[in-house]
Amino acid sequence: MDHRNEDISIWDAKNRLTFNEPLRPDDELSRRLFVDTTSARGDFSLKRLHRELNVDNQGIAHTAPAAPHKQYILFTGHRGCGKSTELLRTAAFLHHPDRYYVIHLDCLEKLDINNLEYSDVLLALAAALLERLEQEEGIVIDQVFLSRLENWFKERVEVHTALRDFAAEVKVKAGAKMQTGLPRLGKLFGELTNKINIGSSYREELRLVVRNNFTEFAEAFNELILASEEKIRSADKGKRILFTVDGTDRLNQENASQFFVEDVHQLTRINGLFIYCAPIHLLDQINNLNAGFSQPFRLPMLKVRNRDGEDVPENIAVMRELALRRVPEQFFDEQETLDYLVRYSGGHPRDLLRLLNVAITSAEEDRIDQAAAEKAVKQVANEYRRFISDSDYTRLVQIDLHPDAPDDFTDEQSSELLYNLTLLEYSDYFWKSHPLITSLPGYEKALQITR
Repeated sequence: MDHRNEDISIWDAKNRLTFNEPLRPDDELSRRLFVDTTSARGDFSLKRLHRELNVDNQGIAHTAPAAPHKQYILFTGHRGCGKSTELLRTAAFLHHPDRYYVIHLDCLEKLDINNLEYSDVLLALAAALLERLEQEEGIVIDQVFLSRLENWFKERVEVHTALRDFAAEVKVKAGAKMQTGLPRLGKLFGELTNKINIGSSYREELRLVVRNNFTEFAEAFNELILASEEKIRSADKGKRILFTVDGTDRLNQENASQFFVEDVHQLTRINGLFIYCAPIHLLDQINNLNAGFSQPFRLPMLKVRNRDGEDVPENIAVMRELALRRVPEQFFDEQETLDYLVRYSGGHPRDLLRLLNVAITSAEEDRIDQAAAEKAVKQVANEYRRFISDSDYTRLVQIDLHPDAPDDFTDEQSSELLYNLTLLEYSDYFWKSHPLITSLPGYEKALQITR
């Protein structure tokens, strides 16, 4: 792809550096910006994830249609490493008549990620399934398979003293009196999700109802899934339903442990196929996770350096391409300036976009030179600085000096460093301090003391 003659301004390029939004397979600009980074991630391959779901390398799903098979897969990695983009690609590939009927839920869009419980997610998944079924031409779910969810709403929500006004409001907004069957139930559960998302005063009461009557809800949801899968197969729209859940990797350490470990029994009571995004720091609780989830699929950082800290030129080229799709060559004084930013990104895609964004702002002219790049490194490094204590610098140095022994450092402190992105995980399971951290005086001081 020629990046030299693109007729855009430096500000057009800056607007492409939206580092909090995934690239969507159905969006034209996203398709132009997307770079396949698989080769730079070591032995990671989405095909392994596909095969976990019994989809072979030719894209054929080998799954028993009528089996009560259920599976819960964790898709994990650092925040900003590209999980959302890769999960959307996976969902798009697997959503096919010969594979699966995919229901995708982005918790960042539909729910409050800063106040999230398993009940919110399961209600939102039920709403998402009902909404898609309503929109899908040729799919009609018999009323008998909707009745249990309807009765759960009537008997557990409508009659609850503290939720009567809430239930009435939800029914009015859903237009429930004018509809029946699937449209009615879909809008009811959609409004439930909306109310939870906006933090209404009823949220805690509704969660309590779900907790106290979870078995009934789970059985009703399971019945809907089973009936829906039969209709989907009959209509040749997929062999099974697959739920993909994004955003749950943004949960903080305490909430993530509650969601994925303490509440795993509730999550796994729903009989189906699920992929949940999970934060990387959860992997130190792998024994607890294995009780309910399949072996996690890790999306590692792009390995722009090896265990010894030496450049990996072919992987630097992949990151360079990722940058040039957004900021073409004419906006750099020379390639080495861009490679300087790539090295300091540590192979972290979002941090490369952050560095480019700051570098454009810092540039004196419409071109990023070495001075602007150095200012960007200093500014973004200082943003990380507030997360790091003296003991953290010491631990980071110890890990950097012993890259082949990560198991020696598996504890709460290292988990926190992974969560804060000050410590990065690469393929072949080795850790390295984020290069931005190594530029800080605290790291240099710890290095001198440790040596």
